[in-house]
Amino acid sequence: NYGVILNEIGMRPMISAFQREYLWPVARHLFPIEASQFDGHHSFMVRYRAGEDLGLDMHTDDSDVTFNVCLGEVFTGATLSFCGMFGAPGHRRHEHTYRHEVGRAVLHLGNRRHGADDIETGRRSNLIVWNTNDAYRKLGGNRAVEYQREVGEPSRICLSYTHDRDYEVYKELPEAARKQKRNPWCPPPGYEAESKSVRGQNEL
Repeated sequence: NYGVILNEIGMRPMISAFQREYLWPVARHLFPIEASQFDGHHSFMVRYRAGEDLGLDMHTDDSDVTFNVCLGEVFTGATLSFCGMFGAPGHRRHEHTYRHEVGRAVLHLGNRRHGADDIETGRRSNLIVWNTNDAYRKLGGNRAVEYQREVGEPSRICLSYTHDRDYEVYKELPEAARKQKRNPWCPPPGYEAESKSVRGQNEL
């Protein structure tokens, strides 16, 4: 809710040059398939602070490779938690918590589940660039995976109140989720980890 789409305020040429000269040379070495080429981008600024947006629910990006750099300012909390890859057995298992520092960036695949943890104090602003590869997408892109059954119960921090059918098996819905229209789908029926609670839910 608190941000701006840079491509809509005349900054597309600048971000395109930045993508061509800096992002793509690094990304193609880290992700040679997904970043074999970059053909476009969706670029925006986000801001988190108390009284506005505190964090962002677990999700994957509509990008092939995401660039995320912290621009400021002074804050505590507001970490970025990374979980597994879309459709993988560990899709909802915690792998790493990244701590933002002003001027430092992270590059990650768009189909890795992640979420912005709540800010505690101060204000954090980030520039995010969703990089896209048309050739990769024509082959199915990052959704061209065979969904696999989960191994073990999900990590609590990796649960999404927006997307996960079994969220309430493990956690109480936050106030924000009670105010929105939810259409959870994950994991697809039959692909969740075995547990008494989920088995009972599937039998309803």
